[in-house]
Amino acid sequence: MKRATGLALLACGLLAAGSLPAATPRLEAFRRLLVLEQGRVKPLDTYARNLLRQISGGSSPAGLDAVAWMARVLFTPRETLDMKVFRVERSDVLPAIGIDNRGQGLYSFSDLRPGLNRLHGLAYRYAAAGAGRPGGFENEVMRLFRNISVYYGLLDAFAFSRPDGPMTGAAPREPAILPPGAGREEPWLVPAQAWARNAALPAAMQDEIALLADAARAYAAGDSLGFDRSLEKFNRSLRERLGPAAGRPWKVSLEIGYNRVAPFFKAGLAYGLALLLLLAAQFFQRRLLLKLSGLALLAGWLLHGVGILARMAIMGRPPVTSLYETFIFVSWAAAAMGLVMAWMRRQELGILAGAVAALALLVIAGGYGLDGDTMGMLAAVLDSNLWLAVHVVTIALGYAGCVFAGIIGHVAIIQALKRRPAAMARTADALPGILAFGLAFTAIGTLMGGIWADLSWGRFWGWDPKENGALLLIAWCAVLFHARLAGWIGRVGFAAGSVGALVVVALAWFGVNLLGLGLHAYGFTSGASRGLLAFILLELVFLAVAVPLARKGSRS
Repeated sequence: MKRATGLALLACGLLAAGSLPAATPRLEAFRRLLVLEQGRVKPLDTYARNLLRQISGGSSPAGLDAVAWMARVLFTPRETLDMKVFRVERSDVLPAIGIDNRGQGLYSFSDLRPGLNRLHGLAYRYAAAGAGRPGGFENEVMRLFRNISVYYGLLDAFAFSRPDGPMTGAAPREPAILPPGAGREEPWLVPAQAWARNAALPAAMQDEIALLADAARAYAAGDSLGFDRSLEKFNRSLRERLGPAAGRPWKVSLEIGYNRVAPFFKAGLAYGLALLLLLAAQFFQRRLLLKLSGLALLAGWLLHGVGILARMAIMGRPPVTSLYETFIFVSWAAAAMGLVMAWMRRQELGILAGAVAALALLVIAGGYGLDGDTMGMLAAVLDSNLWLAVHVVTIALGYAGCVFAGIIGHVAIIQALKRRPAAMARTADALPGILAFGLAFTAIGTLMGGIWADLSWGRFWGWDPKENGALLLIAWCAVLFHARLAGWIGRVGFAAGSVGALVVVALAWFGVNLLGLGLHAYGFTSGASRGLLAFILLELVFLAVAVPLARKGSRS
């Protein structure tokens, strides 16, 4: 039986391999090239994925993955001029640079080439005048110009290997894949730069440049075996020349594997499946569907956790170091809370709250992930694994508790509206413990942050907007508990206050960043202010309409 299964799998593999185009280059050694970008050494696989995601908004041109697209840009650039990879977010940008308006969407370099001079002039004018409104016309012009400039700077990185020579005449600026040597402070070189300085470089680097030229010519000729062999020799030479400075091969393999698996995207799919199965279980009244829903939530949480652990191993630091990572970590913690609640015999409520919180936060994180490398280098003041683990992780757990309580609060109010007092009472009775968890971790995290601030810049508290946001969340939760103990609010009032805590979390978490003030202003995304405002307005309308009706229903 095992032998038959193995033969069947082998046959499927051979059929799949036979269906691939014969001329498809082998790109494994190319993926493993080390690139220095923004202070971090990363595999070219990561560099290519980030760049394509940044300029295209996550779309894939002509069915190519990011590494295959990058290989064509570097080695056969003329093949990429008509690929539609540049996303235009605003339809009014194209008429402004003299191009026929076909609306929002993807455009090729050839489509945009006639308007480049006007685009250049507008971008420089707006950059000199200061940043425009997020998501506005000026910012879209500058974003499009930056993306085209990066692409333009790649086209002649390997011009020395092509018989027709350079395409642009501009000095290539990326990718920097040739380090000068271990212990040397000189910047890494783009292949074209290294070729121009070939005679002045050490013999080992000259050999490496020759290997890169051989690889480029092999790719252009369709010699996939020669391309792969030349790059394998280049990678081996780099490791021998740099020693430990070349990084650990297992980290490169881990990062490439992390990119391929896309754990957070797949975790989001699992959370969405959990919600669909939960809905089906309620409709068909089948316990099996409910169990499958819980298993889907567990599968998403496990995959989510694997992604976080992989990032920690790659970067060698705690799981929360940027605004993007706070969404990733808080969503994972909220899913964990859902699983705990489901295990404590509140299965439907735990699955619902955990999956909704995790899925919503992962979707938001995806928007922040379009801005570039999500594993970038830390500012010097943040480069402390101890305090990142103690302060940032702790306060992120507090956010998770408040977010989870806010979702449970929604459920309790809706149950009161539907005249289900017993169900509403059970749901509302779970709220104090969850919100207490959020309050405790937020308070501890804020205190630890004050100690870190005192050690870092000499003051414990400075009324920074972020600090004020944390204080507001603590005060809000404390007021809710005092009002409940004093008998000023009942179950509906506490549920409404928990929904309010969700709004306060949004303001304290990333809303204060939109002010652009203080030492904690980080992580901007175009359009975030509009999304935040819409969320707050929707929640206020929900509370204004639903709470009076819920109170009336709870009295009847």
